[in-house]
Amino acid sequence: MKHERDSIKAKIQSMQAIVFIPVIIMIGILLYMMAWQNKQYRQSIRNLTMATEFNFDFKSNIDYKMYRIVIGADTFDTLSPYEELENSRRLFEQLKNSTPQENSKKGLDGIIILIGILEKRIKDIQTSNIIGDYDRNMERLDKDIYVITDLIEETMSDYIYNETKTLESVRQKLDSQTKRVIALCIMVSAYIIVFLMASFSSFGKKITKPIEELCEYTMVLANGSLKVNAPRSNIREIQMLSDRYDHMVVRIGELINHIKEEQELKRKTELKLLQAQINPHFLYNTLDTIVWLAEGKRHQEVVEMITALSSFLRMGLNNGRDFITVRGEAEHVNSYLQIQHFRYEDILDYEIHFQEQIMDYSILKLTLQPIVENALYHGIKNCRKKGFLKITGWQEEGDILLRVEDNGIGMKPEELEKMQKLVRRGGEDVGLREGFGIANVAERIRLNFGEAYGLLIESEYGAGTSVTVRIPASLKGNR
Repeated sequence: MKHERDSIKAKIQSMQAIVFIPVIIMIGILLYMMAWQNKQYRQSIRNLTMATEFNFDFKSNIDYKMYRIVIGADTFDTLSPYEELENSRRLFEQLKNSTPQENSKKGLDGIIILIGILEKRIKDIQTSNIIGDYDRNMERLDKDIYVITDLIEETMSDYIYNETKTLESVRQKLDSQTKRVIALCIMVSAYIIVFLMASFSSFGKKITKPIEELCEYTMVLANGSLKVNAPRSNIREIQMLSDRYDHMVVRIGELINHIKEEQELKRKTELKLLQAQINPHFLYNTLDTIVWLAEGKRHQEVVEMITALSSFLRMGLNNGRDFITVRGEAEHVNSYLQIQHFRYEDILDYEIHFQEQIMDYSILKLTLQPIVENALYHGIKNCRKKGFLKITGWQEEGDILLRVEDNGIGMKPEELEKMQKLVRRGGEDVGLREGFGIANVAERIRLNFGEAYGLLIESEYGAGTSVTVRIPASLKGNR
């Protein structure tokens, strides 16, 4: 939960809430006040309109109708003054319910009482003999009807006056509240501006400072120093970046150490292989052969022997580079077999055949020679029949396959299993001399190309051995 509060999103949402909640409250108060004042204002206007219309028509209508009735010109049925009174009573009840001022309500109560008295006086005239009581009815008309309608008119005028004062009071209140709302808006706006300036300044520092520290940290990393820790931050996203950087630095350190170990292992493996290839016995035997040929005055063969040895050593060293073309590796193996053929001519024949399309692809130097040497010394030499070595190479999809086959003594199942295990382990703790070169070749292929590549050893005791090398088809040249 704490992490959620510390996130940039949460901080922005908090700032939005602090900014917008007062604005929403202010708008709500303003709308409520405007609605309330508008309601009061409209009600007062409506009451005034109704009261004015009543005061303008009521007295003249009642006085006229009762005069016509008293003089016998019309009857109660045709003019129906009671309907006028009932409409007036409903009007005053309605005004009373919508009038908030107590003084105005008391005036309306008085008018309702007067209407009741007026109704009684009209009934007195109705119950009298219109023709026989003419004088009495005229007196009632002057002293009762006209007087009461005058009172009602005066009281309604007082009500209109009070409502007019109330309307003015409402307008003044509305003006005053409008000013207060404007002042409140100014205060809230000033608060929002100040808050936003302070918040964005503080929030900007909280974000930019750890980002700047993170940038400085990455510059230190770019300069090669991995012994530093990423800066800490209270902001979750930046802290996550720092943690990922720390994790990445640890992984980079591990990978660098791993690469150093692999490179060191490559150098040691290649050195061991080179030492095994250029061993004193091989050189002694080769030089002895050259001396023997020279003593026998076989000069052409001496030249061929020295040329083959020179080519063998030159291709093996390869100016310190790890890779050579397949063509160069074929020449290197051919030079080696030429040297060995002078010594073991009676027991060794060989054939080298590579597809032309693979000759310019790259291969690790000293890949085939240790395999050929192993086939010669531990396969063919231990066989009583004429030995034959066949070296072939071809392309299969995206890989190059090189195979060394011999018709030597072969290996027993337990020896084959031990050799295969040796190849899989990469030559560690090699106990047999015959497995050292092949195991080192397998290890170098694995280190350079990955676990998908290496050697496949097949053998049948008494029939011979086949070693297949699988490497990726790559045009790297003589790296």
